Amino acid sequence: MAAAALPGRATEQGLRRTLLLAAGVLLGFVVGRVLAVRRAHVIASMRRAGIARPERTASAMYASLGTGLVEFLAMAFKPSWQPALQIEAQQGAPVVAEGQGIVLATAHTGNWDLVACAAASRMPLTVVTKRLSIGLLDRLWQRTRARRGVRLVSEGKAAQALSTALRRGEAVAMLIDQAPERSRAAIRVDFLGAPALVDLAPALVALRARVPLVAVFPVRRADGAHAATIAGVLVPPCRPSRDWAEHAMHTVTRWLEDHVRRHPEQWLWMHRRWKGAEGATKTRPEVVSERVVA
Repeated sequence: MAAAALPGRATEQGLRRTLLLAAGVLLGFVVGRVLAVRRAHVIASMRRAGIARPERTASAMYASLGTGLVEFLAMAFKPSWQPALQIEAQQGAPVVAEGQGIVLATAHTGNWDLVACAAASRMPLTVVTKRLSIGLLDRLWQRTRARRGVRLVSEGKAAQALSTALRRGEAVAMLIDQAPERSRAAIRVDFLGAPALVDLAPALVALRARVPLVAVFPVRRADGAHAATIAGVLVPPCRPSRDWAEHAMHTVTRWLEDHVRRHPEQWLWMHRRWKGAEGATKTRPEVVSERVVA
């Protein structure tokens, strides 16, 4: 009986994915074409980065964003739905000891919120987050992630919570693709055709806790399934060094750029990613260490 039910279950899952995709494409069309929310900025950024067919890729990005929102609402209003998640390495499998704390350097690619919720069902996960400006949406967003097991800490108040989580051998996730609010702990790095400020915080947290810095980027597969692609692992030196932190963030930013160029329609180009970088000093792009698994 159980075996006979499997095809029907697979059909139901396929139908759900199709409906979510259709609703997401429609929502993306409204946001990207009808309302044209930041569309000019998106297309100009893609052109500067040398992305092929920027107008078409921009439309695909809005469709991906709409699909992500619909998927998130499905999680919010159907708590029993458990999205599947594949974990894969870009080149070879990095070795991270079980039970060891790790800092996940991640970005707004694929459906990052869904992947975080799916990952939290497998391991304790603390995420550094910002608040949304619309209170109702922020409460829904934060409550849905927390209900799925994601521990949320606000930027600027995260140091103690992250340190505690890492000492317990847990994972903490920090975004690396937004312009930092404060430039004191940031460096300037070339990113997708223009200088951008990159926050050193993920590397500094890993360095102080002496845990690996793991670059991992969500991606949506052609069949609608979700994966977390591990781009590489950086192991901090025994002796703390700001140079290591700077070079580490150069490296993970380069990995992110490679990922975005492979999946340009799945990164959130709507961010003003390059703001504030004009007057910053550019740092050296050397590889941080030979102990890199990529």
